[in-house]
Amino acid sequence: MVRYCVKCGKKESSKEPLINGYCIDCFLKYRGLLREIPVFEITVCSKCGSWRYHGRWLQPMALEGIIRRYILDTSEHYVNSGVEILEVEEVHGFHRVNKNFYEAVVRVSALLGGSKIISRPIIVRFKITKSICPRCLRKAGKVFNAIVQIRSSRGRLTEDEKQYIRKVLSEPSIVDDIVDVEENRNGINIKMVTPVLARRLAALFSREKGAKVIETFKIRKYDPSRGRKEGITTLSVRLPDLEQGDIVEYKGSISVIDEVKDSRIKITDLESGESHSVPVSEYWDGKLVKTREYIEEKDYLVIASDPSTIYLMDEVTGEIKEYPRLVSLNNVKEGDKMKGYIIRNNLYIVKKKG
Repeated sequence: MVRYCVKCGKKESSKEPLINGYCIDCFLKYRGLLREIPVFEITVCSKCGSWRYHGRWLQPMALEGIIRRYILDTSEHYVNSGVEILEVEEVHGFHRVNKNFYEAVVRVSALLGGSKIISRPIIVRFKITKSICPRCLRKAGKVFNAIVQIRSSRGRLTEDEKQYIRKVLSEPSIVDDIVDVEENRNGINIKMVTPVLARRLAALFSREKGAKVIETFKIRKYDPSRGRKEGITTLSVRLPDLEQGDIVEYKGSISVIDEVKDSRIKITDLESGESHSVPVSEYWDGKLVKTREYIEEKDYLVIASDPSTIYLMDEVTGEIKEYPRLVSLNNVKEGDKMKGYIIRNNLYIVKKKG
């Protein structure tokens, strides 16, 4: 059956089907994409910029992004039959309509009659209401539900560790949830609004610094109407006492730490010269142990060598020492600088890096 546009009489074709009796041009001219102008009421927290959507407070977002979310989620309520909004391409042209409402021009891509995609501007109206989200209310009242306690197994935090912690706490996704930060001689306590973000913070220290995390929960009260326990979640975050240059014992051998990064410890065996990458969990399990014995460090210069012996000169005293050429020292040559460690009256040497 042949059909024609009810307005202009244009014949329907496979490339341009009719939409509710109209050709595409007449549909856009007489019907348009929308049944009515969309009107949104946007609630934004005046403190942190988060916004409420369907009863939930979401992370801060630019106004253009909020409008896009509203349009894509609610378009079926105000578009004409046969129209589907596919994407919001641009939001611009903001201006005030009256005391309470604003307008914006939104360019959208839309599917017409399930067959043709077009790009057209539409007008949307919105009202912005300022409020204070529950999180900011709790922060203002110093109410917290989680504590992250950061300590070091050495008993104190180094300045480098403190700087790293302060940098992490300044991240936007973290700082908005912090109620208070207390620093004392033992470490740092961070009071936070939500246990979820507190766990995320603790997991970050575990992943990047190899920290050991222990979680406990102390009940404050029980809400029988919701069947829920309310209380304080405490996350004990303990940083390992490991730094570059530390001497450790691992699997019966003495090694020096070259680097601690991303929960891995890079060590060099002082006897064999072999390098290993060890997970920090080996430290917490007691398999990698910092030696507590007196260690003397010296700098040496290789002044000569032969197939069996390396001749070292103490760069401070000028004393000459002979050291056996181990397999791991095959590439050592005259002029190389070496680091010496005297442990349990034994000398161990490694080639200086760089």
